[in-house]
Amino acid sequence: MTVGHGEGDGVTGSPKFSIARLAILAMGAGALVLGVSVPVIYGVSRVSAPAALVVALLAVALAIAVMGIVANRVVDRAVDAESAEARGADTETTAGGDDTSRPKPATGDER
Repeated sequence: MTVGHGEGDGVTGSPKFSIARLAILAMGAGALVLGVSVPVIYGVSRVSAPAALVVALLAVALAIAVMGIVANRVVDRAVDAESAEARGADTETTAGGDDTSRPKPATGDER
């Protein structure tokens, strides 16, 4: 897997794999889960402090799970894009070296 510097591939405009992009997306997903869970934790804490602790621990576990899911999706996309790019380069190389894709010129000897 090639680690790019964020430049686009020119066709789709999507950047190549970037560890910074991976970190921002994963941490952003975790922060979003925790941001949504804070009002829920606050509301539960008005009723019962131990229940709020349980909800907070569940929110942390959910944030970790969401970060893992997002990271896996980002890496899978990068691997799929790179393998598709490699397959495209392989077909161009074999088509250029192997002339089976073009008909042979007529020599007049065919029967």
